[in-house]
Amino acid sequence: MITTRFRGLHVHLLGIGGAGVSALVPLLQRVGAVVSGCDLHDAAMIGRLRGRGVACSIGHDPAHLAGVDLVVHSAAVPSDHPELTEARRLGLPVLTRGACLIQLMEGSRTLAIAGSHGKTTTTWMAAHLLTEAGIDPVVMVGGAVQALDGGGARAGTGNVFIAETDESDGSFAGVEPEIAVVTNLDYEHLRHYGSFAGLENAFHAWLMRIPPEGAVILPSSGLSPRLTVGLRCRVLRVGLDEGDWHAANVELGADGSRMHVIAGDRDLGEVRVSIPGSHMALNALMACAAARLVAPACDLSVLGRCERVRRRFTVHGQPAGIRVVEDYGHHPTEVRATIAAARLGGGRVHVVFQPHRYTRTADCFEAFTQAFDQAHAVAILPVYAASESPIPGVNAADLAAALRQRRSGLGEDTVVSCRDQQDAIAHIGALAAPGDTVLVLGAGDVGTLAPRFLDFFTLAPARESPGLMPVIKR
Repeated sequence: MITTRFRGLHVHLLGIGGAGVSALVPLLQRVGAVVSGCDLHDAAMIGRLRGRGVACSIGHDPAHLAGVDLVVHSAAVPSDHPELTEARRLGLPVLTRGACLIQLMEGSRTLAIAGSHGKTTTTWMAAHLLTEAGIDPVVMVGGAVQALDGGGARAGTGNVFIAETDESDGSFAGVEPEIAVVTNLDYEHLRHYGSFAGLENAFHAWLMRIPPEGAVILPSSGLSPRLTVGLRCRVLRVGLDEGDWHAANVELGADGSRMHVIAGDRDLGEVRVSIPGSHMALNALMACAAARLVAPACDLSVLGRCERVRRRFTVHGQPAGIRVVEDYGHHPTEVRATIAAARLGGGRVHVVFQPHRYTRTADCFEAFTQAFDQAHAVAILPVYAASESPIPGVNAADLAAALRQRRSGLGEDTVVSCRDQQDAIAHIGALAAPGDTVLVLGAGDVGTLAPRFLDFFTLAPARESPGLMPVIKR
């Protein structure tokens, strides 16, 4: 039974153009709320929301709160935001996006996906499998999917709620899932938790809330055993090489992978994954395990028709024989895995990277210097602040210098710090040749760069290929 808590309320969303907040719109409308919102800049998503009857304003003004019953905001909205300030003065209830999502889940069977990396893709893969199985789930994904009208939500009529949950601010802890997937844990968002042990403690406390009839899906390696101590629910271990669910006959290719899915001692048949990389194959395996827990007879082979979430290894084109790929990866682990996936294309990989937040760049600085070892050339753009203040000694120039120092011993010195996107295009554009991949990485506004590379390579004079590198096989 769906929640009635929002029925008849006028809910105003701050940062409505963002992937996470915009995904709340169809879910709120599903339960009978009237929705409005605002954002700092206009965007394609704003236009789509207006088409759904949502009043969207550009800019922030306390006058937007006229007639509003509840205000919801993303984590990126600062505490002194003028509309938040006015909402508090008026005594209006205020919820974070995460808290709103938790309330929308009330009355549903919840499949929650959490972890440091791979949440969005794993959530969408599980949602695709269960949608194809006729479950008609409610879905909340932290990214844009064309099948979801370019957004991140599906307002299904079924009683299953599939949700990507956010550990960055601890809001995931309020979700009470029947089934949980923890993709992995990494040194990320530790300023919120205080330490890696604090992060592990938060996840352990969350998993302890799963009822005895529920289940948790974990990677077969890489997590501390203390995460499962005292759990009342079933624990399933998933890994490409070993686990309760594992893979056989794995083949990694430039456009995706294929593998046989093994559950216990049963071969469930071949599954194709439409996005490259061993990390994506593991995400797919976890999604298969989760989907079968919800719908034991669901057809896993339909995963081959699952489209990619936008900015998850999005191939924009291949002008002049040079593949242009965009990916959301912004943590060292994600950078390393995405470059490895790009190398499956067989040529050199040239990376444009935009660091995301000064704090992450500072906390992961040493790991970033090692994350680009498989790239031929690297261009570092200025840090995307995401409302943070600069930290002395933490900038693109310092990261580029550290990369050059490390790579000098590897015989590579093709690393530059760029003032802007045009600098990056000039540097990478002069090096890229047919058979190569240009990989645009980052979670900020670097997403506008890939189309500019398409234009550049379309107009650039033809050049010779340096020869293909061998394809990496697992």
